[in-house]
Amino acid sequence: MSGERWLVIEPLDTIIIRDGRAFDAGVNTQARAVLPSPTTIAGAVGAAYGASPGAGRDPKARGSVLPDRVQGPFVVSPAGDSCWETHWPLPLDVVKVRNRLQRLKPRHSQACTDLDDEISAYLADEEESEPGQGWWDRESLTSYLRHGEVDWEPSIFWTDSERHTPWRVERRVGLARTKERTAAEGMLYTAEHLRLADGHGLAARCIGGPQDRHIVDVVNFGGRGHRAQVHEPKQVLMPESADTFPDGRMVLYLAAPAIFPGGDWKPVLPGAELVTAAVGPAQVITTVTASGGKMHGGRLMWAVPAGSVYYLQFADENAAKRAAEQLYDEPLEQAEDWLRTAGFGFAFAGRWSW
Repeated sequence: MSGERWLVIEPLDTIIIRDGRAFDAGVNTQARAVLPSPTTIAGAVGAAYGASPGAGRDPKARGSVLPDRVQGPFVVSPAGDSCWETHWPLPLDVVKVRNRLQRLKPRHSQACTDLDDEISAYLADEEESEPGQGWWDRESLTSYLRHGEVDWEPSIFWTDSERHTPWRVERRVGLARTKERTAAEGMLYTAEHLRLADGHGLAARCIGGPQDRHIVDVVNFGGRGHRAQVHEPKQVLMPESADTFPDGRMVLYLAAPAIFPGGDWKPVLPGAELVTAAVGPAQVITTVTASGGKMHGGRLMWAVPAGSVYYLQFADENAAKRAAEQLYDEPLEQAEDWLRTAGFGFAFAGRWSW
């Protein structure tokens, strides 16, 4: 589309992104890491565009320096000729049954919840199943969205084994220091770092804003002053959404975390009725800086994680198609408008036919 620009952030070292909880060596002795969120990638994009810290929320600075909107982060790996291939969290309605993957089917249930009485429950065809874990390539997610096909052997997608994940956790042991920068006795701690697989990076789609602005080659990414290389690829290969929705049925796949209005865990789409959902545990989103066991500035938020899916019913196929056509360029409505411009709520539309 006009006004589109892609950046790929490739970490040169581990990524350190704290989960925002208070941390003090000798008391809370483990600093836990979280996955890069839209706020992390938006900050890196701002630095790549040469914006000063904090410019992302300044409308005047954004209008002259930054893109209008940023989408991401999306895990990518090189595909040759300055082209990058995307990788996606396994949809949460896909489970492992024996030695194969299977897509769950919505069925009415007598279970009582504090949600809408009409929302169905998920069953896995009466067979024992376990949650699917891993990542799909672009073609696998496209087939899921456009045709509802889930017929791959578990061995072809990334599993939770260290060798096949986009990143792994490294735990480092440290020793707190006094104000005089000497070792503090009895103040050992551990900190988690994330290390991306070799050659992998995080892509951001920048929409609007200056298209000819020079991009900084190396930026800070995460904490401790760790750095990342910035690439400007010719192409980033994205999945294709469905283009037909029989009987007005749409499955909404979250490609980025979402923080929906009013604290709800369901999307707001005009004319859509929520039938059922498969949603993962809350993802911690933090814009805070922690030091000395205290939080300084920013906020803690809880987001619906990427990979969550929602089964929606529209009045007819045309209504579903109109809603789907908006998703690629316009994210889902979020609790605050800045979340939409920073990359939260990006989703793909698929189909379901049960």
